[in-house]
Amino acid sequence: MVSTRVKSTIAVVSALAPGSIAQLFTVNCAPLTFYRGDPIIFPGVISPHVHAIVGGTRFALNLTNEQASQARATTCDKHLDKSNYWQPQLYHQRRDGKFELVEMQGTVWDARTYNKSNPEQRAISHVCLGADGGETPHLPAKPCPRMRAETFFPSCWDGKNLDSRDHKSHMAFPAVGDYNTGVCPQSHPVAILSVFFEFFYNTGAVKDFNRWVWAMGDPTGYGLHGDYLNGWADQAKLDRAIETCTGPNGVNDAGCSLNVGPDGPGRSSRQPVEVPPPNEEIGFKGPLDKLPGDNPVTGHPVQG
Repeated sequence: MVSTRVKSTIAVVSALAPGSIAQLFTVNCAPLTFYRGDPIIFPGVISPHVHAIVGGTRFALNLTNEQASQARATTCDKHLDKSNYWQPQLYHQRRDGKFELVEMQGTVWDARTYNKSNPEQRAISHVCLGADGGETPHLPAKPCPRMRAETFFPSCWDGKNLDSRDHKSHMAFPAVGDYNTGVCPQSHPVAILSVFFEFFYNTGAVKDFNRWVWAMGDPTGYGLHGDYLNGWADQAKLDRAIETCTGPNGVNDAGCSLNVGPDGPGRSSRQPVEVPPPNEEIGFKGPLDKLPGDNPVTGHPVQG
């Protein structure tokens, strides 16, 4: 069995012209909970696969932005940030076919191949830290001392809708430049600050490596995705932080509003979730015969 912690970094990146250096506003978060919950895509019901969740303690199967903002606490180091951030849980499929939960240090998936011309697919990456190989869109097909999984969100808004039926078509990636900087398309002309997050996994704890698998049964890694639900407790203070904390020194800038008074930076820490998660064993007690949600493993690890 592999124990579980979470460490994650969420960053807000200012919208810049192609070729510019992005300025970061970072939030560090400890783990909150792990279960088959996704209040955006599957509100009120169990979702198809397990997610690792960080952020505000109000997370539940049903959750609105207002409810999130009223959370008692957050696992993130910016205590005004009661938002929730989540992505699929990583598993290791052993040689005997069983699945063990991979320690994570701090939605509907479509089986697909990688298309580098698609910005949505370029916006995900995996890095085997402490080993050769660099950044790849696919899961490493080898043991890793530590793994980082990164997801970049679209930064162009249609200027009209705060949500859409599929929860994503009101947003788009830049049409000129790359997924993380560039010029927005005419259909989505409003450039907003871009959000990305990184989740870190203690893959070095896995013995006798066989293959990594995301919770939805994806051994390629191309199905990696993320969600976040905004729950900042004070939107005006968030706006002020974006204005003052995205300079060259980010949140370490002396003028950053989050460095002043009671809203100053805290420390990421474990916090109890307010709404108990569903009673389902997802791998904390030992290896599983099948992935939670009975998701079959589809495809094979990508070599190289």
